[in-house]
Amino acid sequence: HNTLEINVINMPGQYHDRLVAMGPKAEERVFFKGYQIHDRFMNDMDSILTKKTESTQLPGDGGWVMQKMARMMKGECKIKFLESKTVFTLSISAKPYESEKIRTPTDVKTFRLPPEIWGIGIDDSRIQQKLLAKFFEFAGISSEKIKVFGKDSEEIMGFVDFVVNFMNEHMGSQILLIADENLEMTDGASNHITVSGSALVESIRSRLLPEQERDLIALIRSANDSASDVAVYRARAHGFLPKAPIKKANVLETLAPLWLARYPPRSEFADDMSQSRFTRSDSLSSLESSASLNEAIAATPVEVIQMVDLIDAIFRAGDVVSNWDAVWEKMHALKGDLLTLQVGSKVIAAVGMINSFRELHTNEELIDRWNILRDRIKSLASST
Repeated sequence: HNTLEINVINMPGQYHDRLVAMGPKAEERVFFKGYQIHDRFMNDMDSILTKKTESTQLPGDGGWVMQKMARMMKGECKIKFLESKTVFTLSISAKPYESEKIRTPTDVKTFRLPPEIWGIGIDDSRIQQKLLAKFFEFAGISSEKIKVFGKDSEEIMGFVDFVVNFMNEHMGSQILLIADENLEMTDGASNHITVSGSALVESIRSRLLPEQERDLIALIRSANDSASDVAVYRARAHGFLPKAPIKKANVLETLAPLWLARYPPRSEFADDMSQSRFTRSDSLSSLESSASLNEAIAATPVEVIQMVDLIDAIFRAGDVVSNWDAVWEKMHALKGDLLTLQVGSKVIAAVGMINSFRELHTNEELIDRWNILRDRIKSLASST
C-alpha cells in the first residue's frame, strides 16, 4: 500500500523545553479526548494535563478529532516535541491520483518548449535571479531570449509595464514568465515594502488582449506552498513552481504538466510543439549531466558563513535599530543564499526566523534573536 505522509514543522514555542522533558507522555496525550495542555505550567509536571468535564466549553478535543479522522482514513497522527522544533505528522493510506499524470501523445521525457519562446522572470534576490536565468537556459530557451528583472525597486515597479509593452511589440511570440511571489523593495522614504509577484502577473494579464494572453504562460515561484497560497497563485497566474532545488535533467519534466494544462494537446500550441524538430543544444545536454540546477549557482557554505559574519559585525556594534536598512538588506541576501542550499526543515526554519525580525523593534530583541539565528545558520552551513 502507498502511504501519504505530511509533516508540519514549527519552531519551538512557549514552554517548549517542558514539553520536551515530558517526552512520550505529552506526545500521546495531545490526542486524548477531553484533555488540554494548559498555557501555564505547574511545578508538578503531571498537573499540566487536566481532565475536562463534559459540560466544559474550553477547547481540548482538537487532537482527538484529528486522530479520529486520520484513523477513519486508515492512518494516524503523531507529534514529536524535539529540542529545536515540533513535528506534527499525518500518515494515511493513499494511491497516486492517476488523472494528474500526463495521458497525452506527448511523453514527459521527450517534452520540449517551442523553439522561439521567450523567458521572462523577476526575483529580488541576486542569486535567485541567476538561478532563474539558468532555469530558463536548462529549459532550452536561448540566452538572447532570456530577461530577468528585480535588481532594484525601479525594475520591480516597472515590471508590469515592461511585460505589457514587450508583448505589444512581439505579437504572436510565446512567453514563459516566472515571478517570485514576495518581492522586497525600498520606497522613496527608505521604507521596506513587499510586492506580490502574483498580483503583478494578475495586472499584466488584465491589460493584455485575449489573443495576447493566450501566448503567455505565467508561473509563480514561492517557498510558501500551503493550499491557500497555491490557490491564490493559480487564480492570478497559470501555475505554481516550488522554490526548491530542481535537478537539471528534470526542468522540462517539471514544466511539462504545467504547459500541457495551459495548452491541452489538441491546441495549435501543442500541435506546433509536438511537430517541432527542436532539440536541446549540446551545451544543454552537457549541463544536464551535472547533479542539480542549484549546483551551477548555489551559494557555498563558506559564502553563507562569510555573510553571517558580516551581519554579526553590525549586531556586535550594538545600535542595530539605527542601521536597520543595511542589516535588512544583508539579511535578505542571506535568505536568498540559504534557499539555494538543499531545502530541509533547518533551512525553512532559518528563513522563517529571518522573516520574524521585521516584527521586532528594540536592539535587545533584535540582538537576542540574531544570536540564536547566527548559531543555527553556522551549524547548518557546517553540516552541508
